[in-house]
Amino acid sequence: MTDRVRNYDLHLVIVFMSLAAAAICSFGVGSALIVQADGISLDMLMIRPDTLGNYMHSSFAIVFNLSLLAGGSCFLLAMVAVFNTFPDLLSRYIAIIGGVVGVSIVLMGVFPINFLDLHRKASTLYLFSTIFLHCICLLDYFKPGSTMTKRMLSLSIISICSGLLLLTLFDWSQLDFAECSADLPQYCIVSSAMWTLTQANILWCICLGLSLLSTIKTQQHNVYQFLETR
Repeated sequence: MTDRVRNYDLHLVIVFMSLAAAAICSFGVGSALIVQADGISLDMLMIRPDTLGNYMHSSFAIVFNLSLLAGGSCFLLAMVAVFNTFPDLLSRYIAIIGGVVGVSIVLMGVFPINFLDLHRKASTLYLFSTIFLHCICLLDYFKPGSTMTKRMLSLSIISICSGLLLLTLFDWSQLDFAECSADLPQYCIVSSAMWTLTQANILWCICLGLSLLSTIKTQQHNVYQFLETR
């Protein structure tokens, strides 16, 4: 993403929609997780995120699924704004793949784990598109004039590592992951990797919004200085 300004309105769409996506998903996922775990403890990390949307076993499933639907829609709108704000090729790729991520999040909310086959396809799309998105973000960081921050770079690396770990545990025949061990349920690598990827993506959205907000303030300051010198 270059620092060239085309439209502050689109910049603000990216800021507000990315922050809204992070806030909505954090609220929905967090509230469903706390209710499901009956409190706050490290055992929460052993609950697979996708099970929180199960209408048969999660009392806050409707909150979880609606948060995915709303949060994914906000992220999709943010990516549409990115596509129309930054004209360079890498930014366009980020916007397109990010839009796929947003659509996959929406689909996971529309088709929760109760619709097992459709949910598996949506979650597989989410996993691959997320890994691809953060790989492009790595390339974008080293581009001259990039608005990607070091925090976003770190979160992209964490997301890629978590995603690749999940790929090594992926069962291609079922488009799903193996169940956690009944003997050692406290050491469920799948759920831990899922939560790491989820939190990294939420924090990445927050950093994206704050980065663009900082860019707007810097550009406005430069414009004011230019006008004062005339």
